[in-house]
Amino acid sequence: MQEILLISLLLAIIAYWWDTMRTNEIAMQNCRRICQSTGVQLLDATVSRQRVWLRRHPQAGVQICRLYSFEYSQDSENRQFGYIVLLGHQVVESKIRPSNAVESGSGSESDSTMH
Repeated sequence: MQEILLISLLLAIIAYWWDTMRTNEIAMQNCRRICQSTGVQLLDATVSRQRVWLRRHPQAGVQICRLYSFEYSQDSENRQFGYIVLLGHQVVESKIRPSNAVESGSGSESDSTMH
């Protein structure tokens, strides 16, 4: 019985790690797209996971929600910070502030937060 629990735990850890790697890549691709569409430069070509929590999704039940931050600049000198939130593998919110623009998975809005 202990062997089955140990193997199950190990498989769950591997599945979480695999899903995290995939989600990191999705966040990176979306940050590149957001920066390119707003005419700013993504600095360091990285995103940094800041927070992970569980969140209820109306169709999919409870999913892992991840908050990533990234740095960008309009002139390669003045660093600014943006963020992107993924629920599962879907972008549910993103914010970049070169001209107070907010972008989300469903379109653009001006300086508001999507939930």
